[in-house]
Amino acid sequence: MANAADLAHGEIPDHIPVIGSDGRNVGTVDGTEGEYIKLMRDEQGQHRWLPRKLVASLEGGLVRLSLPAAQAAEAMVDEAELARRMALDPDAGAAFGRPDDSGPHGSRAQAHGPKGSPNHLQGGQRLAADGGINTHRK
Repeated sequence: MANAADLAHGEIPDHIPVIGSDGRNVGTVDGTEGEYIKLMRDEQGQHRWLPRKLVASLEGGLVRLSLPAAQAAEAMVDEAELARRMALDPDAGAAFGRPDDSGPHGSRAQAHGPKGSPNHLQGGQRLAADGGINTHRK
C-alpha cells in the first residue's frame, strides 16, 4: 500500500483513484510522466495530466489532492494542450518525462557532434593525437 514515504520518493502506483480535497473523484492514475500524473482516458477517450505538486497525500489506496475536484479539472492538461505546448517549446516535453528528440541520434552522432559544430568531422578525417585533424588522403 502506498503511503507518505512512497509519495516522498515520487512513487505513485498505477490504477488507483485520484480524489480532490472535497472527496470527489477526479480520475484514475494511468502512470506518472515526469512532473505529471497521467490519468486514464476519460469518456471522450482522451488522457489528461495533473501536476504532481497538487498531491497532498497518498493513503488508503487513494491519491488525495490539495484542492477540490473542480479546481483540479481546471489545472489538468489534456492531449490538445500537451501537443500545443510541445509544438511551441521543444523543451516542454521534459516536464512530461519525454526525452529531448532534437539532438543527433546514434553513436557516431554523439561521438562526433552535430553537423556544423567544431567537433564534427568530414569523411576521411580523424582526430590527431595533438588535437588537430589529419586526413587519410595525401
